[in-house]
Amino acid sequence: MSTPGGVKEAQAREWNRWAVEELSGAALGDARLDTRLVTILSSFMGAPEGSIPRASGNWTRSKAAYRFFDNPKVEPEAIYERHRQSVLQRAQGEPVVLAIGDTTQLDYTSHPNTDGTGPLSDLNHYGLHVQPSLAVTPQRVPLGLVGQHIWVRDVESFGQSQTKEAKQRPITEKESVKWLESFEAGERFQEELGSSGTRVISVFDREGDVFEVLQRARRPGTKSGLLVRANWDRRLENAEEHVWEFMEKQPLSGTLTITVPRRVGSKERTADLEVRFAEVTVLPPKTRKVDDRTPVSAFCVHAIEVDPPEHSEPIRWMLFTTEAVRNFDDACERIQWYTCRWMVELFFKILKSGCKAEERQLETAERLKRCLALDCIVAWRVLYLTTKGREVPDLPCTVVFEEHEWKGAWAFVHRTTKVPEETPKLQDMVRLLGRLGGHLGRKQDKQPGSMTLWRGLQRLPDLAGMWLLFNGQIATEEN
Repeated sequence: MSTPGGVKEAQAREWNRWAVEELSGAALGDARLDTRLVTILSSFMGAPEGSIPRASGNWTRSKAAYRFFDNPKVEPEAIYERHRQSVLQRAQGEPVVLAIGDTTQLDYTSHPNTDGTGPLSDLNHYGLHVQPSLAVTPQRVPLGLVGQHIWVRDVESFGQSQTKEAKQRPITEKESVKWLESFEAGERFQEELGSSGTRVISVFDREGDVFEVLQRARRPGTKSGLLVRANWDRRLENAEEHVWEFMEKQPLSGTLTITVPRRVGSKERTADLEVRFAEVTVLPPKTRKVDDRTPVSAFCVHAIEVDPPEHSEPIRWMLFTTEAVRNFDDACERIQWYTCRWMVELFFKILKSGCKAEERQLETAERLKRCLALDCIVAWRVLYLTTKGREVPDLPCTVVFEEHEWKGAWAFVHRTTKVPEETPKLQDMVRLLGRLGGHLGRKQDKQPGSMTLWRGLQRLPDLAGMWLLFNGQIATEEN
């Protein structure tokens, strides 16, 4: 029988092996820094939810980690670059890889002595804005980061983005340049894949509906593709209508049934979508400056919900894409690509709740950025291990889930009010989520798939709230 110490040592060796494969040879300019990078990544993976001293294990290794994050020779881009090489290996053989770009805020307001941060949504909260490009397969297997754009808002110009003068500035001087940065990350990844046969598609939500991004995706010689949900009712060339009116007049291609994830105030449900598609040519906006006013052609997929339930917001998706849409199957595939966006939201949850990225106390933004590079790689790895549905290592499930979440799930699945005193492992929580999503959980069954886990995740907030309510941790309406 293995001793607890022996199991811990074996797990540490496993994390070190993975860290070597993922980041060895990062070319930080000093072999000792390269070695330290692997050591810190391994220790972070062993305790994602822990502070730097806790993850390091002793004060000597803690001091070495702090010196590492304070070293100006440690360039975060060098770390991301080495990680991207590992992502390239994982992407080999995949027909399509989706580079999902989205923005999150890391709030360090509770650490007021941190230098180099900027305002977030208001002048009372300070931190960093982060926009990763997360590579995901259409089967929702996360492969890693292919880009990372980090910026700090300027206090002097805060709140001036909607002024008339601001709208006349080129996009390179605006915050919306982040979407060009994300597309360029996907394009670079496509070029690095070479002739492997893998197609890279950048996927953005409505905020990414920027005319210059559409132009960039259609530039001659561009190798990667783009899929973005429309935010603007754009003008069309050679047509009196704008895009929404035009697409509603297109012939019905077919009806697609999808599962609508749980949202605040509503439960998971199914939705029947009427699907239409067409090729369009959109004109540049009138209300702001665009250097190149050449119209841009794209394929458009319009999905609108039929007979939505009362008090539910109906689905109305308008998707622009550079990928040809010639039939109903093509249109459905583009919609399925867009639904993969939830993966980046789960990545953000793990980064903040699991890796505790907002609790890092490193005093300067530059140190935080170096540490963030490792936190992001750990967050991706935990996401991969969770969503892949395989046997995951001996991690506590609290690296991803809150205490009331796992207790609510455990109580519901096992039909008991008595939960374990010891925190379950992440692999046990994956099985619980599978059960919530419809997986039978028998010994002979395979691990639950990513869609099953996703369905389980949609039920989790209700069960967590039930646990808090029944244990007196939240007040009822009568109280």
